[in-house]
Amino acid sequence: MMEGYDAQAAVEYIAKAMRKDGFKMPADELTAFIRRAIDADMQYMEETGVIGEDGLMGDGEYDDDDAFEALLDVLAAGMSDEREIGMLAQMLDSYMDAQQDFMEESGLMQAD
Repeated sequence: MMEGYDAQAAVEYIAKAMRKDGFKMPADELTAFIRRAIDADMQYMEETGVIGEDGLMGDGEYDDDDAFEALLDVLAAGMSDEREIGMLAQMLDSYMDAQQDFMEESGLMQAD
């Protein structure tokens, strides 16, 4: 996990943002999705060197498109219904926007 990253605060922030984007599923389902997405996101950042094993920033660069595909692969594993995968992709897009905003506001990354 990234040093200084407050996962609980992130879940709350991202859930609020996703609800604003129109995702009205039960709170426990939304929270479960966000936690899985955060885990996949942190794994992606470790694998690409964005963060090191020590949780500090590494030399790697976060590629939004590559990250989206990598996270979608993890989150959609075992799914075959294209409609469900499409909805998952929409949720992931909303998650990634909110995650970026959270990290910028937390001082963990600089705005583009």
